[in-house]
Amino acid sequence: MAVETGRIAEHQDSYPRTGDERGQAVVLAVIAMVAMIGMIGLVIDLGYAYYSQRQLQGSADAAALAGASQLPDPNAATTLAQQYGTSPGAQNAPAHVQGVSESISTKCVTTFAGCAPSNAIVVSESASVPTYFLKVFGVNSIPVHVTATACGPCGDRPADIMLVFDRTGSMCEDFNGNNDPSCSKLNNARQGMETFLGSLDPTLDRVGLVELPPAASTSAVCSTPSSSNYNSQSSAWLLVPLTSQYQSGGKIDHNSTIVHDIDCTQAGGSTAYADAIDKAQAELNKDGRANTNHYIVFFTDGAANTGPSYYPVNSPYRQTPCHQGITSANSAKGQGTTVYAIGYTLGAQGGGANRCQAQSPSGPDESPAITAYAALQQIASSGSTFYNQPSPGSLAAIFAQVASQITGPRLIPDSLP
Repeated sequence: MAVETGRIAEHQDSYPRTGDERGQAVVLAVIAMVAMIGMIGLVIDLGYAYYSQRQLQGSADAAALAGASQLPDPNAATTLAQQYGTSPGAQNAPAHVQGVSESISTKCVTTFAGCAPSNAIVVSESASVPTYFLKVFGVNSIPVHVTATACGPCGDRPADIMLVFDRTGSMCEDFNGNNDPSCSKLNNARQGMETFLGSLDPTLDRVGLVELPPAASTSAVCSTPSSSNYNSQSSAWLLVPLTSQYQSGGKIDHNSTIVHDIDCTQAGGSTAYADAIDKAQAELNKDGRANTNHYIVFFTDGAANTGPSYYPVNSPYRQTPCHQGITSANSAKGQGTTVYAIGYTLGAQGGGANRCQAQSPSGPDESPAITAYAALQQIASSGSTFYNQPSPGSLAAIFAQVASQITGPRLIPDSLP
């Protein structure tokens, strides 16, 4: 019996211990479930953080592009960027991301032209995205950060542009109509136009030049113009047809025809808007590229006050030269051209510089009456294409901003110096 009992005990020891193994399986299952929940939580929380980051990136991109459209004015650029950023009430504030901090700054990227004083804007946005599942593991939030940099005058839209330059005698007068031997206003205008040319891309953009009064001939471009030049139908209004030759090695080429003609321009004579605008549009019609945006950038420091004598005496070109300038600009707009108008010291005193009148110097004021300021506003395509520099001073910032609007802003790598 003792032997038999031992066999039974030995046989019992050989049975599987199912209760102990079930306990181990439960422990393993719990561990696996916790790990799976952790993985699912990680995926969900990281996915939400990524979604939030993409929302922030879209907001930063929109803010940077909007702000860049106002460059080179850093204050205007920053203000508009804020309206498109993440601040409360902004147009692109993410709906599901709270506690966003935003910083906006402007800078000069030397890779591109147009630093007057800034040509790029940087928008940085940061937030802490709350977690849901990862809180179990002590992770309450995930930090996200995005940056967007946009350049103002460095877009990739090709353009054909005609500069219309008022180089009348008042460009060598001060604000009160006194003679200014240094011709400060003329020099400021030259600097502005050369800033404009330096802000373009000659592989995309072509520029031509019309001046008023016209030159007596194409060989007299650098001579002082006379009001009598208006009266000859052989006078040269178009000094430079559309060209891409205005930069060399990424810098203004003073040996190019268009830059040379701007550099040597002399001031003289009275003002007639309309024919200059007509000649600019005629060049766009003749040599402008199809499927390319066309622009006229019209610059003047005063009112139209004369007209060519080869028109009939009762012609609006002679009797209402400011209104005819508006009519000519409207004709250009009707042909698809966008017109920018830049007024300079339109409130200048002395010399009747801002009287819209017929047949200067003794002609009556135009009827209906109109001011130079109002004429320029109506010559421009819209309020956003009218600029006014009310006092003597630099025009570089205005011309750089016009270039930025024409070429269009674009996002650039944050690493560009």
